[in-house]
Amino acid sequence: MANINTAATTTTTISTAIKNRYYDKLFLRIAESKLVHKQLGQLNRKVEKGEGGYGTGVVYWTKWSNLPLVSAGQGEGVPTTAVSMTATNVTGSTAQYDAAVSISDLAAYTSFGDVMKAAMERLAYNAGLSIDTVVRNVVSTGMTIQNATGLAAANWTGVPATAVLSIGEIRKGARTLMRNDAQEPEGGFVAVIHPDTSYDIMGDTTTGGWIDANKYTSDNQKLLNGEIGKLYGVRFLQTSNAYVRGTGVATSGSVYVTSMFAKDAFGVTDLQNLQTFVKDFGSGGVADPTNKISTAGWKTTFGANVLNTAFGVNIHHAVSSTA
Repeated sequence: MANINTAATTTTTISTAIKNRYYDKLFLRIAESKLVHKQLGQLNRKVEKGEGGYGTGVVYWTKWSNLPLVSAGQGEGVPTTAVSMTATNVTGSTAQYDAAVSISDLAAYTSFGDVMKAAMERLAYNAGLSIDTVVRNVVSTGMTIQNATGLAAANWTGVPATAVLSIGEIRKGARTLMRNDAQEPEGGFVAVIHPDTSYDIMGDTTTGGWIDANKYTSDNQKLLNGEIGKLYGVRFLQTSNAYVRGTGVATSGSVYVTSMFAKDAFGVTDLQNLQTFVKDFGSGGVADPTNKISTAGWKTTFGANVLNTAFGVNIHHAVSSTA
């Protein structure tokens, strides 16, 4: 009899472990698909426990400087004089982010399908979008400003309603990055755009225009999350989470921000101690004496910061339509 009970207990434990691994994989797959901005940042190493990386701990990224130009030749047999690489530490802080949902026994009993799976899918979407928003809010106001039609940086509210994102503005942004000696990531500079913006830029019929992603991708070049195409060598990532700054005076509508990045424009940390939590019915103790509630949630520690304002451009513009 004892052996039967032991076997039953073991089976239950394995089943729970397998179920939790399933939910973890489901969570990561969905959450990672929403991390459009984060994937473009310089990744700080994971800060281990006890090193100040949890809570509001300080983290560091490295801002590298270009080497001085070689303006004269060396004489024959003259050893090369090595120069020191110059770098500056950029600091930032991490914070803990989390969310949870509760599921009633009645909802679980009357619903079709796996309620916990549905909860994890929505939590994963929430986690990915939340972290992506943290990064977006850091970079979308912290880099070089380019207002469509050439308005001064401080006058973004004056962008006219007709100033939709054009190929000319994209070329101008890329030119700014090249003037600043910003290094291109593999595959070219990268811009993050809103679907309302991609509607305009994909319809620009100027010579040398839009190339769909499926026409240039290959086994050697992996597409980034959200990548939809390329224009004048700039890769475009589309997300509904692209920044919409606010209502402009001239547009009488929203002013959109298209962010263009070179390498090392900003830094991010790893999703430190990322965890998912599933608390089944009956786990609440005296707080839930009749086992009416189960919960699911996620938690991580994260930070982001701009490393070089000259290595990113935020283009303010209007859109032709939101209908």
